[in-house]
Amino acid sequence: GSSVTIRRKDREQTFRIVGVDEADASKGLISFRSPMAQAILGARPGDIIDAPEPLGEIEVEAIRS
Repeated sequence: GSSVTIRRKDREQTFRIVGVDEADASKGLISFRSPMAQAILGARPGDIIDAPEPLGEIEVEAIRS
């Protein structure tokens, strides 16, 4: 899965998008089916996404394979 760095609510977060069976939020691994992953799929660095609450505005800073 891809590693993604985002900024939302003045907080930077980095996580890896993985399969459902590998997901472990405490380790920064989120499922491709999660609302966060769904909101940013197809985005590019610099994109700002207005996701449904509780996510809100998400700025995509970096994507690494």
